[in-house]
Amino acid sequence: MIYPMRAAMRNKYFQLPFILLLLAIWSCNSTKTIPEGDALFAGYSVKVKGEKDSSKRQGDMEVELSPVVRPQPNASILGWRPKLGIYNAFYTKKEKGLKHFIMTKFGEPPVLVSAVDTGNVSQIMSNRLHNRGYFNNQVGSTTTVKKKMGTIDWVAKVGEPYRIRKVAYTLNDSLPVHQDIKQTWSESLLKPNDPYDLGTMTQERVRIDAVLKNKGYYYFSPNTMIFSVDTTVGNRQADILLRVKREASAQALRPYTLDDIYILANYSVGDSLSTSDTLNVRGYHYIPDENYVKARHLLRGVFLDKDSLYTRQEHLLTTKRLAGLPAYKFVNIDYKPDTVNIGKLDAFIYLTPALKKSIRAEVQMVSKSNNFVGPGVTVSFQNRNAFHGSELLSLNLTGSFETRSGDTGAGTPPEGTETVGTGNLTSFQLGAQAKLAIPRIVSPFNLRNLRTEFVPQTRMGLGFDFLQRVDFFSLNSYNATYGYNWRPSQRFTFDATPINLQYVRLSNTSPAFQELLEDNPYLRRSFENQFIVGSIYQVTYSDQMLPDRANHFFDNVTLDLSGNLVSLVQGLAGASSPTDDAPRTLISDPYAQYVMLDNDFRYYLNIGKESQLVARLVTGAGFSYGNSSTMPYVKQFSVGGPNSIRAFRARSVGPGTYIPTESEQFSYFDQVGDIRLLGNLEYRFPIFGFFKGAVFVDAGNIWLLRDTFNDDGTVVKPGGKFEANNIISELAIGTGAGLRIDVEFFVIRLDLGIPVQAPYLPKGERNVLKDFNGSFSGTNSMVLNIGIGYPF
Repeated sequence: MIYPMRAAMRNKYFQLPFILLLLAIWSCNSTKTIPEGDALFAGYSVKVKGEKDSSKRQGDMEVELSPVVRPQPNASILGWRPKLGIYNAFYTKKEKGLKHFIMTKFGEPPVLVSAVDTGNVSQIMSNRLHNRGYFNNQVGSTTTVKKKMGTIDWVAKVGEPYRIRKVAYTLNDSLPVHQDIKQTWSESLLKPNDPYDLGTMTQERVRIDAVLKNKGYYYFSPNTMIFSVDTTVGNRQADILLRVKREASAQALRPYTLDDIYILANYSVGDSLSTSDTLNVRGYHYIPDENYVKARHLLRGVFLDKDSLYTRQEHLLTTKRLAGLPAYKFVNIDYKPDTVNIGKLDAFIYLTPALKKSIRAEVQMVSKSNNFVGPGVTVSFQNRNAFHGSELLSLNLTGSFETRSGDTGAGTPPEGTETVGTGNLTSFQLGAQAKLAIPRIVSPFNLRNLRTEFVPQTRMGLGFDFLQRVDFFSLNSYNATYGYNWRPSQRFTFDATPINLQYVRLSNTSPAFQELLEDNPYLRRSFENQFIVGSIYQVTYSDQMLPDRANHFFDNVTLDLSGNLVSLVQGLAGASSPTDDAPRTLISDPYAQYVMLDNDFRYYLNIGKESQLVARLVTGAGFSYGNSSTMPYVKQFSVGGPNSIRAFRARSVGPGTYIPTESEQFSYFDQVGDIRLLGNLEYRFPIFGFFKGAVFVDAGNIWLLRDTFNDDGTVVKPGGKFEANNIISELAIGTGAGLRIDVEFFVIRLDLGIPVQAPYLPKGERNVLKDFNGSFSGTNSMVLNIGIGYPF
């Protein structure tokens, strides 16, 4: 949502109390509440000095040792401590009242130098250095206090770290576990001549355990092994010995295979376990029956097989696959040793059902960038196990009413729209949508079950939408889809919708709107009754779920096709070639024929723990041909708004340098095109608590692939055609800053956009920043965007 600021918000007297409060917090003495004889812990530094350290790890060690300091100083931004300022500004000894509430809820008490146990911190730092091979180290600190502001500087002196001379494993070849450990040596993390590192030794035990877990050793654990280190070999070297503990149990050293597998398909916590009343399906014990989920559907997500070797990989694959079924809320797999057969495990899969049916109603107040406001309601029904196969059935009914009131700067309404003459436009919308997600691939072909932790889906959809633009037109839209979604890995997602049907029918057009269509061939062709008969294919790559990475990538590619198969069939049947005046039809109405390619690329660079630099590049193009001379209106691109170019209102830019006529501005038509280019660069940083900040630059525009001409030969949208040489000068460019309230489960976003370059102005006048006066009104004014979630 985008809101132009009202005059009251621009009034300096309205802003004055907030400015005074900000200045009061800013100027409040940081040491106001510091007791006598103490000081504010204003900051610290950690330096690691090692002139003889050939490992060159001093910088890494300084980063590792810094978080050891406890407590940390008060949070600050460029030397300003906002939470401490609030605490001092509203400080009170009373335990009730408004001041106490603000002080405790939004403020933060000062962190004192006396609260820092420098000796304990130094000892912890020394231990950390010891764990990294610096057995002979010295850590000391110096405290400096000036004007009740204290800083503490830690200095660690280290020499050459101890290095690994050799790694040995004490193994008993008579036991299979030792042979399996021996086979992992080539992948060992411990290498001769590497610096001694306790963390690496711990990771080596975890690595060996992970390998053995996939070889049947269910009861083995990292603690089954122990390291011994000999540092007496001289020359700052250490010998490392790894062995299995003598007290290790026989269970831990034995590989297991699976015996009986029990599936409790309708389990609740507290249920008594009875394996006598079971249904045997393909070797599995299904308890108690198939009244909830049928076994043949559930077993697609079970990768545990009788008489197979226990592996952690199959265990996790089964757990994640079953957890992805809508019918279940919790999934747990437990194993118990078989009481008769040694080396055998019985597996118990406990599936706790989710709430099967739910209904939800939402009432919304919608406010749009073009001053349209009004209420909306959505009623949703969900059945998470519609046909006893964990199918998710969703039924949605939506309705909204919106009106535009007041001056929008759009000019004079077109003649014949008397109710619009007052500046009021009215619209209402009704919609119904049914969706069915089946957690498996439904296909006429016999496809193998995908071995992936993500549940593949077959998706079907059927919907209807009615839109009434009072004094203009009515629009009826019908849609039907059939497609598939699957994720072969964490990073890749594929969406294939081979059947994508849409039918749009325009009716009840007013004389004024009809006249507008007759005068504008491009608009007329965009709004004509037509079918969209085609397919949509998407590929998404994302590594954002991978932790501990300095950067992340996201890329989504969409290919949208329509009309090609119908055109081929009609051509083979001998139909005449289509023309602009006589296109081919499907059930008496023309169908759209086009190809559209869209790509959304994003790059995330993590700077420190909480700051992030994000870049996005969106490119897209749609080409109509054959049976269509223009892209369907619903498939065309637009830019501007809270998730696009935030200094310009939604769908208010382009195509190219085109300026909409007054009739178009007063109507419901968005500025759309065949080509889209959009770039964003945003720096995100923490402020304090759940308040985050951002500064950004946005640029982009839309264009037409070709000109459309009026009956008199004039261009319908002058300046709208794409010209490669004019791209830079025709970009809409904006900058600004934002505030985000990030409380983990949702984000409220406020972005203030400032226009820099407006492409619709004449050449030489497009740089609007030089004439910027900070106004929230006017053609080239600032724009306040309010949104939910991050823009990208």
